[in-house]
Amino acid sequence: MDAADRLARELGTTANDAIVRLAEEGASARDRREQIVALASERRAAVEHVSLDKAVTFPSADEFRDAMLAGRRDP
Repeated sequence: MDAADRLARELGTTANDAIVRLAEEGASARDRREQIVALASERRAAVEHVSLDKAVTFPSADEFRDAMLAGRRDP
């Protein structure tokens, strides 16, 4: 209730409105966590399907960095 009271004062609204906002924020955070868990599971499954018998080459650190920065726009 203290968090709701603080938020209500900050927003200039009622404690009930603050509680609703905090609940919505918590629900959004939960949804994000569930999405992350699902994505991690998909990625883990994809990695497990890679056969070690096949020649798998990974990019070097420099190639990886270049690929990560390829879409970045410098001002």
